[in-house]
Amino acid sequence: MPRARLTAATALAATALATLTGLVAIVVAPPIASAESTNGTGMAYSDRTFQPFTASNGLSSKYHVYAAGVPQDHAAGLVLQFHGDGAYEFANPTSSYSLGGPAGIVAQARSRGYITVPVRTPDTAGEITWWESGSANADFVANLLDTLEAGYNIDTEDIWLVGYSGGSQFITQFFLPKYSSKIDGGGTVVFGGGGVPRVSAQPFADGLVADLPMHWYTGGADNGTNVSDGYNALLDAQKGSAWYSAQGFTTDLESPVGLGHNLSGTFGTVLARHLDDHVPNNQVPTTTVAATPEPTATQPTTTTTTTATTTTAATTTPPPITTTTVPVTTTTTPPPAVWNYTLTPTRIGANLVVTIPAGTSRTTFRVTATQGPFYVYNYTTRSGLRTLSIVSSLTPDTTYNYTLEADDAIVGSGSFRTLP
Repeated sequence: MPRARLTAATALAATALATLTGLVAIVVAPPIASAESTNGTGMAYSDRTFQPFTASNGLSSKYHVYAAGVPQDHAAGLVLQFHGDGAYEFANPTSSYSLGGPAGIVAQARSRGYITVPVRTPDTAGEITWWESGSANADFVANLLDTLEAGYNIDTEDIWLVGYSGGSQFITQFFLPKYSSKIDGGGTVVFGGGGVPRVSAQPFADGLVADLPMHWYTGGADNGTNVSDGYNALLDAQKGSAWYSAQGFTTDLESPVGLGHNLSGTFGTVLARHLDDHVPNNQVPTTTVAATPEPTATQPTTTTTTTATTTTAATTTPPPITTTTVPVTTTTTPPPAVWNYTLTPTRIGANLVVTIPAGTSRTTFRVTATQGPFYVYNYTTRSGLRTLSIVSSLTPDTTYNYTLEADDAIVGSGSFRTLP
């Protein structure tokens, strides 16, 4: 087992209390930006392991790439994964410990249209780590990212940094502070640590702060008492999430009670949960959504315009469905005059089915707390029939406001209540 380096909330005033699933959002609603693409070509959409790479600073190492089956008709999201000290998961990529298996990082990312690239540190002295010579290692990764973007059609607004232990330290302490300009959005999921920067942080772009939700997952018992080196990963996670929170990032810290540093088998499922909450909806629905039924005594239906109204879910009937027809007026490249959609709450989330007209750059389903700064969102850069889902971030039997946003315009809004 490799040695290493969300629900608790940070101590900052900007931090909201965690929901039952541990998600905390702490910034005001961000502006919506159009998706970007590198339009790279030349790299095969196939799975290849132990690929060599040498950066411009002379450091050399290897990486895996898992791109087989990823759709090529649009820019793909990218998951960069950084191993813990000793690189057990990199050396054993088929193990269900982290990368392999149906619940592993690779399968979960692939099923959502992501290319996954686990990277091995260029460190060769003693037990290999990411955090020793972390600044030079960040230069190495920045060069590798340039190469991947040149070779694949990568959506630079959908790049996810995923790390465990020493890999988490690398992301939050070195790479992101030094090279945040390399990405335009996506997210981070760091396991078992993830502390404050150890290099001078370059200014974070406002658009990145708005579009890079940051997630910490560190066991409540991962406090140094159960590992030989005494490393307190929970304290690092608390400090790191607090620091990025103070910079304006949306952060959450999940720390399951009794869980220590051994997170075997959890990496893929936790990552999938956050991808589903935040990333573009790359999965094309395979079924046709039926027209919204007429209101009946057993199927309450509410019509909502851009003025938010509250609907109350019956406790002994099926979930309430909200159908909206909203006229829209814009001054530049207006979206279609009418947007029709169906919103169905679940116990801890909500699904919004919408037909997105061609020419819409980005459509966002944003859910906010009725009080406080909490929000969570899901967006897509595609058109046609899409289901935008908030999977597991909400609290049962709670009222939330929502907006449906097309590029820079709000084309629908209202409120709903999750099921008891």
